[in-house]
Amino acid sequence: MSEENIKLAYGITYSSSTKGYLGAILITDYKGFPLEFRYTDPIAPTKIQQILYGEGLEKYLKIDVITDSLIKALSEDISILFVQDEDLLEYKSKDLFILRLSSTKSTPLSSVGDIQKIKKNEVLLQTAHAQTPVRLLFREDFECEGEKFNQIIDKLVKAGAFIDVDEPLTRVAKTLELVCDQKL
Repeated sequence: MSEENIKLAYGITYSSSTKGYLGAILITDYKGFPLEFRYTDPIAPTKIQQILYGEGLEKYLKIDVITDSLIKALSEDISILFVQDEDLLEYKSKDLFILRLSSTKSTPLSSVGDIQKIKKNEVLLQTAHAQTPVRLLFREDFECEGEKFNQIIDKLVKAGAFIDVDEPLTRVAKTLELVCDQKL
């Protein structure tokens, strides 16, 4: 796969104590330039919903309402979605692969593309020289091996030559803060 064909998708769910819940997905090219951005309006659950859904309300809103509606609204095709929120790993889709991507303070691994296995479904990946590795957390039932795993690693390493691969998550979060604060 050439770098020009790489699309990276980043998803965030955000909760504001005053505005409710909202989310966004940013799709970038391999250089981190935006190709598509979608976000939801804030969702404020009613008192009745809070009582009826109980402790499951937040997960329901983040996974079944926000993430599902954003994915269905995208015009760009994506096969991988990087998220910050571990709850979103529970989103069910046969066509979309979701994993948690986060920065670390770990010592850099020997070379770009090196992987350090943490658990069967979690690894550290060195995506660029002289940077700390990123942490990749997959669904509980995923094993960090095989073709799909190698495709994800390949995309991140190729993109890592141009961008800090987890930085777009910060851009999405900052944009959602602006939406919540109505500073657009």
